[in-house]
Amino acid sequence: MNPRHPPRVFYFSRYQLIMKNLYLSLSLLLGITLHAQIYQGSTSLGSTMTLDVTLNTNTDSVDVEISGPASGYFAVGFGGTGMNGTYIMLVNSNGTVKERKLGQWNGGSTLSSSISYSAITSSGTRTAYIERARIGASTNHYTFPANGGSIALIWAKGGTSFGNHGSSNRGFGSINLINQCNIATTTLTPQSICPGDSVQIFGQWISQPGTYSDTLVTAIGCDSVLEQSVQYTPAIVNTLPSLSICQGDSVQIFGTWISTATTLYDSLSTPAGCDSVVAQEVLVNATVSNTIAAAGLCAGDSVFYLDAWRTDTGSVVYNGLTALGCDSMVTGRVEYLPTVDTGSVWLAPMVDASMYVGTDIGATYYWFNCNTGAFVDTTMGADTLNPGNEFLQAPDTGYYAAIIAKPGFCSDTSACKYYYVNVPEYETGVSLRPIPASTALQISLDQLSGTLNYEVLDISGKLIARGTFQSVQSTIDVSGYASGMYLLRLQDGRTLKFIKE
Repeated sequence: MNPRHPPRVFYFSRYQLIMKNLYLSLSLLLGITLHAQIYQGSTSLGSTMTLDVTLNTNTDSVDVEISGPASGYFAVGFGGTGMNGTYIMLVNSNGTVKERKLGQWNGGSTLSSSISYSAITSSGTRTAYIERARIGASTNHYTFPANGGSIALIWAKGGTSFGNHGSSNRGFGSINLINQCNIATTTLTPQSICPGDSVQIFGQWISQPGTYSDTLVTAIGCDSVLEQSVQYTPAIVNTLPSLSICQGDSVQIFGTWISTATTLYDSLSTPAGCDSVVAQEVLVNATVSNTIAAAGLCAGDSVFYLDAWRTDTGSVVYNGLTALGCDSMVTGRVEYLPTVDTGSVWLAPMVDASMYVGTDIGATYYWFNCNTGAFVDTTMGADTLNPGNEFLQAPDTGYYAAIIAKPGFCSDTSACKYYYVNVPEYETGVSLRPIPASTALQISLDQLSGTLNYEVLDISGKLIARGTFQSVQSTIDVSGYASGMYLLRLQDGRTLKFIKE
């Protein structure tokens, strides 16, 4: 409203209301924020006319102030550079104001009024104060630009009645409507709230983060926009290190005794007054209960089993701690191992035998010195291929026993026997040829008084043949013997071995 004349009631035509509502609807639909702006401009038209225009986007209205000679009429046309079809505001010599649409070189026709006005005369100058909507009441009424700017003008002045005015009393011009507002948006200090809280912003309670605005109006009608943002002060979540307890135990967390696996939460307040959540996880370590394989024990021995030396058979329960410090119960058994069958071990039944015969399948045999009580670091070998036909050489002449070891069995030791190793055959006074023999075995005696009985035994001691030597040179037919080792035992106790191939 122009401050130089009193306010008036402003009326919108039906067309103006339709256009205004359409403009507002499109603004809302497109998300356009409408801020009131005041556009003003002034210009001189010829030597005796002036024009002032004020456009207010808040009321979507225009105030027009036209001054000219009080002795006649004067008029201003808007938006045109010629007469034909141009909208004009005509101030008559009697002070009335009309709206017209000019014709081609003529005054055209009067339009339905869309204005309110007043006029005053002073010192030979008449000034008309005109108000109307920015948007034209019809297609014949001029619509002022919403964003101001330059508007082309035509003007004319004349006598007491509207008509011919002469070429010296008309002309062209323009007026530039400049924004008088251009007030920068004022950004207020942001407000922080805790999640779930609210704060009053521009008279409304706000609980969501975002930027909010309010519009004030200055003394000249310009919008002054205030903005204030609301932001969350995030809650602090602090996770403490996990606590572990053993099954059946409990621990106090945030004032509560806990015995099962879970995660607990407690709420404190931050310096900003928001919640601070503390999380604590409780883990439960199970008590270990396990059964392990039994341990084997030989009679008279001991075995280290479940953290102790065991000498008795039966169930064993061991109570200890796991690596996590919880109870650990381990159950097992100690059982006697079977013993190798000593009856399957046979010692060559002769005083001067240098061989040991092993017969237990899968066993391994070791020598034991019966004089010194020491093991001999010599493995005789495992009798796995030809049970009863393994001839194992003693380590040296002397008293030895054979130790029999077999996986999953208790070891055993044979009786001590005296073994001859590398004793020359002439010491016995008997020589056997050939070794090995295939069909006949030749026997040579150093001496013979009368006759000498003999026996042939296999390695198991079974009698194979008997006979009598009649002379120092004799022959035994071995062609029917099975391949293997045999013993020739003389009547006087001397025993020799030979091999049949």
